[in-house]
Amino acid sequence: MAAESFDSIVSDIKNRKFAPVYFFCGEEDFFIDALTDMIEKNALNEMEKAFNQTVVYGKDLTSRQIMETAGRLPMMAERQVVIIKEAQALSMKEADEEEYLRYLKKPIKSTLLVFAWKHGTPDGRKSFGKEMKKSAVYFESKPLYQNQVAPWVKNWLSQKKYKIEEQAAELLVEYTGNELAKVANELEKLIINKQAGATITLDDIESGVGISKEYNTFELNNALGTKNKTKTYQIVNYFVANPKNGPLVLILGTLQGYFSKIFLFHLNKNLTDKDIASVIKVSPFFLKDYRTAAANYTPQKLEQVFKILEEFDLRSKGVNNRSLKEGELLKEMVARILN
Repeated sequence: MAAESFDSIVSDIKNRKFAPVYFFCGEEDFFIDALTDMIEKNALNEMEKAFNQTVVYGKDLTSRQIMETAGRLPMMAERQVVIIKEAQALSMKEADEEEYLRYLKKPIKSTLLVFAWKHGTPDGRKSFGKEMKKSAVYFESKPLYQNQVAPWVKNWLSQKKYKIEEQAAELLVEYTGNELAKVANELEKLIINKQAGATITLDDIESGVGISKEYNTFELNNALGTKNKTKTYQIVNYFVANPKNGPLVLILGTLQGYFSKIFLFHLNKNLTDKDIASVIKVSPFFLKDYRTAAANYTPQKLEQVFKILEEFDLRSKGVNNRSLKEGELLKEMVARILN
C-alpha cells in the first residue's frame, strides 16, 4: 500500500473501511494519537471491546507475544483490535524483525493491528520499514510549519462549529508554537464555555490563555514594522518587567523570522499578493502589514538589522557582554533597530 493522507484514513475509519495493519509514525504526535484514538473508539462497539480490544506498549511485550496476540480469533465479534502504543520502543533485533515480516506478508484478516510509532520513523533501508510501507496503511505524521498552524486552528474550530478572528489565531500560534497537542489543549479550554457558532476573539485569548493582547512578540513585530517608537518601548518595558513573558531568546528568534519575511517581501515584491503571501508564508490578511514594514526597512537597513540580531544573540550568550541583564540588552537592541 502507498502512504496515505490523514484525511483519507479518517474517512475510511468513519466509513468502517478497515485494513489488517496500520502503521502511524513521525515527529508530530498529535496526528498519530488522533488516528489511534479513532480506531480505538470506532472499530468495535462497547460490548465487543471487553474481549476483543488489546492496548499494549512497545516496551512491555516481545515480538512473539505481539504476534501471538494478533493471531488470536475474535470472540463473538467480526474482528479483534490490537494497538501497540509507543511502538518505537519495540525490540528490533533480527529475530524480532523476522517475526513481524512473517505476519505482514500474511496478516490475519480478522485482526486490526495498529503500530503507533512516535518521535520518528523506522529505518527505511531495513526490511521492517520497507515492508510496512508496502503492506500496511502507512502514515507519516510531519510537524506543520509555523505558517500552517493558524489555518489548522481555523479548520479544527470549524469542525467543532466555532470560528476565530484572524489576529486571535495568529496570537495563539505565536504563543503555542507548532506543537499541535499544545495548541489543541488551549483551544479546548477556549471553547469549553462557548456556544456553538461563537467566534474566538483577542479578548478570549488574553483571558483564556493568559497572553496579553497588547504586549506580546506578535505586537512587538508590528510596532517595529511601523516604527512606532512609543508602542515599541511600551512592549519592551512590559517584557523587562515580566521577563518570563518575553525571554530574550524567544524575542530574538521571533525577530529573526519577522525581518527575514520582510527581506523576502523585497525580493518578491513584483509578484501577485497571493504569490507573495505564499513565498513569505503568511496569511494574505497580514500582507498589508509587511508592505508597510518593507517601506520602513530597505534591504540595506535589513542587512544592518540582521547584524544587530546576530550581535545580540552572541551577547545574550555572554560574548562581548559587559554584564548587562537581558532587559538592558533588549532595550539597547531595539533602540539600534529603530535608529
